[in-house]
Amino acid sequence: MQASMWYCYIMLYIIMQNFKASFYTKYFENKEQNVEIQYKGKLWPAKLLCYPVAAAAYISNGWRPFSLENDLKVGDVCVFELINGENPVLDAHIYRANG
Repeated sequence: MQASMWYCYIMLYIIMQNFKASFYTKYFENKEQNVEIQYKGKLWPAKLLCYPVAAAAYISNGWRPFSLENDLKVGDVCVFELINGENPVLDAHIYRANG
């Protein structure tokens, strides 16, 4: 499977964890998909939700613990790489706004 990525940008007090529905529908069939977010050897269970009408998909359950434990701040960017489609794992790469 070819690796695929998307990013989210941390803005104000709202953490934008949405991405295009076209990415979601390319790799997943259901409106909800259980995944694991991987960062620095740790895994966080999460759920992806797709809303085709809004042309967006979101990281739902699991996003808050991931963002808090990794101290995400305004201006940080997270890049998620889908590294396994059968038992989906999203490999996270965090780029800090302050370098």
